[in-house]
Amino acid sequence: MLIPCSRAQAVIAEPGIRLERRAPGLMVWDEHGGTFVLRVEELAATEVPAGESETGIILEIPLSLGEGLIRDLEDFAAQQQLPLAPPSGPELLEEAVLAACHLPAQNLFVFAEEPRLTVKRRGEAVELAVAGSFKTRRVPCQETDLVIHLTRAAMARLVAFVLSLAREGG
Repeated sequence: MLIPCSRAQAVIAEPGIRLERRAPGLMVWDEHGGTFVLRVEELAATEVPAGESETGIILEIPLSLGEGLIRDLEDFAAQQQLPLAPPSGPELLEEAVLAACHLPAQNLFVFAEEPRLTVKRRGEAVELAVAGSFKTRRVPCQETDLVIHLTRAAMARLVAFVLSLAREGG
């Protein structure tokens, strides 16, 4: 499923890398072998300005899409047979299986150890923020992208949470 993504950014203070999309685009939500994947491509890598120490990943889904977003989320949940329970609070906290970025120009794989995903409403958007202790490894890679892997249960809660916010309106 393709979900509009109004903001995609990863800031990794050490080694000083910022990945971001310069214009709104799409985020892919998919399932591979029982693991659910959120993926954003078309990111540009730049250096983090000196003195910036915040590290993490932020993705935003605009709520202004209304009925189209609701329909897409309901269809995805049905196709993947995800049970949709009402959210239990104003934000969702999940442990991700993986949160990582690939930077082919540097042959760099950046990943978070024990990644924690926080999902909440931020103005007229749903914000997905990943925090954790980020590490790097040198590995060959082909595309600059950002990925988050979730379990089936975590994805069901994410879809239900975003669906709830979309129904509330933007």
